[in-house]
Amino acid sequence: MGKPIATGSPRTVPIKRPTFTATDALLIVVVTIWGSNFSLVKAAVSQIPPLAFNAMRLVLACIVLSAVARLSGVTLPQRSDWWHLVVLGLVGHCGYQLFFVLGLAQTSVTNSSLILGCLPVTVLLLTSGSRYREAVGHWQWVGVCLAFLGLYLVVGIDETGSGDTLFGDFLIVVALWCWGWYTVGSRYLLRRYTPLQVTACTTVVGTLGFLPFAAPSLLALKWGEVSLWAWGSVAVSGLLALSLAYVLWYTGVQRLGSSRTAIYSNLVPVVAMIVAALSLREPIGVIKWAGAALVLTALALTRMERVVGMRPIHKGSGAG
Repeated sequence: MGKPIATGSPRTVPIKRPTFTATDALLIVVVTIWGSNFSLVKAAVSQIPPLAFNAMRLVLACIVLSAVARLSGVTLPQRSDWWHLVVLGLVGHCGYQLFFVLGLAQTSVTNSSLILGCLPVTVLLLTSGSRYREAVGHWQWVGVCLAFLGLYLVVGIDETGSGDTLFGDFLIVVALWCWGWYTVGSRYLLRRYTPLQVTACTTVVGTLGFLPFAAPSLLALKWGEVSLWAWGSVAVSGLLALSLAYVLWYTGVQRLGSSRTAIYSNLVPVVAMIVAALSLREPIGVIKWAGAALVLTALALTRMERVVGMRPIHKGSGAG
């Protein structure tokens, strides 16, 4: 005679909490590099015109990434994917770098970094309507709303009353959307190729697209008057912010997905604000600190999405 079916009350099993992985550590490195790079670029463009500065660091990044790819035995992508690489390079490197460097020259490090810190908002909006959409939970959408509020405090409320940074802020917002599309658009290619392949190819394409815009500045530049410190800024920014950081960023997108990787960009403004306050003596008012706090809160909420909840599981029935 069979045993009676067990009908115990539902038990709960906690959902596995997210752990801090090696990929998370790599993204923290990216955050530190990019956060410090704002002040580096801001100081350097006082000696080198913005477009000329960006062209030089892009060319350096091309040389380094191409050499590393060749030494690593990386092959060219299939011809069917070239169009995707071209569009991605023109938007993510040429477009982003063009609007970023012109915008940064006309606004503060604090404003530009906090605007770009809203990348998760852009990525969530883009992925929600994408064929490669990722699951977006309730807390992530709450984080999106807080990020918008933080952005308003930074850009919409001018503590100085001058309004001098509005056009620069607008250019940074355009750069933000270029970077968001770049992050989301890379998902298809990263299913087929390594981060190094994608980064090297898109950087070469973006640099070729950027050079015509920078040509007048490069021709007019008085090379002999550029200080050793400014040349060092070109080298550090090209090697770290464009070469190493881009490869690590794409590694994060490949392993964690574009939405979760984009969350880390919320930490960039914190690093950028601290570095700018120490090195450039940029004043940071109460309202901007409030905006930064909201951005950090948005980061915490989006990370909570994978932590909250207990999943009910019923005991199964069976015969003895």
